[in-house]
Amino acid sequence: MRLEEWLELRTPPVPEPFREWMIPEVPDVDASAGALAGEAFSALSRALEGAGRPRRGAFDLLAADGFLTYACEAALETDDPAGVLDELIERFAP
Repeated sequence: MRLEEWLELRTPPVPEPFREWMIPEVPDVDASAGALAGEAFSALSRALEGAGRPRRGAFDLLAADGFLTYACEAALETDDPAGVLDELIERFAP
């Protein structure tokens, strides 16, 4: 399943005004905890690049949080949730 499709299936759904911030930067990527973590990193990078635009940076930071939260949710859908969560922790807090 593609990441965009996976995101559309979340309950509750991403709030409509925030959807544009939750569009994956990498098109047509398969849904996985790793792909969602990658999107979180991209959003964090955008937040840091937009330091002179605090409102945009704040939305990028919220998107990073959302993608990381979804990465944790996706980890729970795997055969090895603890292992995938450990990988996410290593990726974000080496």
